[in-house]
Amino acid sequence: MQGVFGGARMPADNLPLYMCSSSSAAYEYPRLRDDPDERPDIAVGHVSENVITEAKMAGKRRLLVVLSAFAGANAFAPSAALVWSGRASGALPRACAPPPLASVRCSSVEPAAAAPPTATLRDLPPTYRALWGDKVGNSFRDVAVVKELPILEPKAGEVLIQVSYCGVNGGCETFRSRGENWFADNKDKKEGFPLGAEGVGLVARVGPDVHELKEGDAVSFIGGAFAEYVVAPAPRCTKVKEASAAAVAARISGTTAMGAVAKMGKAQKRQVVLVTAAAGAAGSFAVQIAKSLGCHVIGTCSTAEKAQLLCELGCDTIINHRTRDVGEVLANKYPQGVDLVVEHVGGHMFQTALEHLKPKGRLILVGYISEYPHNNHAHVTAEAASHAWDLADIFWRQKILQVPGTEQTISGKLYPSMSEAAEARQEVQERVEDGRLRAVVDRREFVGVDSVPDAVDYMLSGAALGKVVVRM
Repeated sequence: MQGVFGGARMPADNLPLYMCSSSSAAYEYPRLRDDPDERPDIAVGHVSENVITEAKMAGKRRLLVVLSAFAGANAFAPSAALVWSGRASGALPRACAPPPLASVRCSSVEPAAAAPPTATLRDLPPTYRALWGDKVGNSFRDVAVVKELPILEPKAGEVLIQVSYCGVNGGCETFRSRGENWFADNKDKKEGFPLGAEGVGLVARVGPDVHELKEGDAVSFIGGAFAEYVVAPAPRCTKVKEASAAAVAARISGTTAMGAVAKMGKAQKRQVVLVTAAAGAAGSFAVQIAKSLGCHVIGTCSTAEKAQLLCELGCDTIINHRTRDVGEVLANKYPQGVDLVVEHVGGHMFQTALEHLKPKGRLILVGYISEYPHNNHAHVTAEAASHAWDLADIFWRQKILQVPGTEQTISGKLYPSMSEAAEARQEVQERVEDGRLRAVVDRREFVGVDSVPDAVDYMLSGAALGKVVVRM
């Protein structure tokens, strides 16, 4: 055999094989899928005689073989492999096993960036730079200004943190800047308000009566993270193994996913879980958490690169909603519906997910980005009109509602209690640190306070894979 990579077709004992690397699988499979005479079944990993024999015995007509990135010239050596048991139905199968990395940068759009330097404490400067909102406005970019501020002395029970990374949450930053929902009081703050949510960094100075933290400790925190230094209450800081991009991804996005899937979603073994925007920050965590609970996971995404990522994370069915009708795939492949939906999109996607929920299914609303005000007005109006629910009210007021005439529930609440929220945060952090969870961080680099508005716009564009972070 020859021509292993690049989607080459070759026979193997009268069983046509379509060979491609994991990086090109997302492109090759849709092409073959759309031709009824060419539609393949799936083998994953190395090809051996056993794989071919098992495929023939299972009645497979063709195989699309997704080779491990490390297969190379030994692709046909006898070795263990998986044969996808389901028929191809417009969705990519699970691909090669993920590498044992706590954090992986997955986008193939740009070359890989060099690993950032390990965070170390610097001498304290007299001043620091921070993003600030002097008044509310229409968007984050309209509001954000860079301010040079004097270094603050932490008061009793506080610590001063040298920020290493901050996370970008497009929805929170949009509504914080507009003074809406949880951030409505920003409209009345004459002195303005700090911008940013979660961050990680090193404790640079400790205030009186702080005993659990010391200078040099790596911590995560929430509040005003778009800054070079932050003062935070010590009880609200969590020690982390390293002040890394992975740690900042885990703090809100990972915790959110754990709440949506395991705490409020109560996912159980063999249940079917649909994760929308599954290649996003919280979505990529949700996929992995659901798989770790023994669930069958469906992920939606919008690009071939995102489909590749979901393949690597272990999604059982992947639906690119730009090339396939999500409702059609769900109706054909899951006619009895799904048990749990982890919903990030809103609009038409929300309605489609709701229509395919089992009679006692749960929908956990993590976001509704298609209806956020960064979109043009006509788009927001059309998306909101596609269903009969006030998603903003459900989400921001953390409501739990029953769908009329059913036992289905829609929840804007992620955790049954604050103690379970703390458990979720701790569990995600531990899993990321020991490698059981991969914190997917987008490869595009943003460095420094001045880059934050670009990072927020990038996150809201929908192009990111995983968590968008800014290195300070």
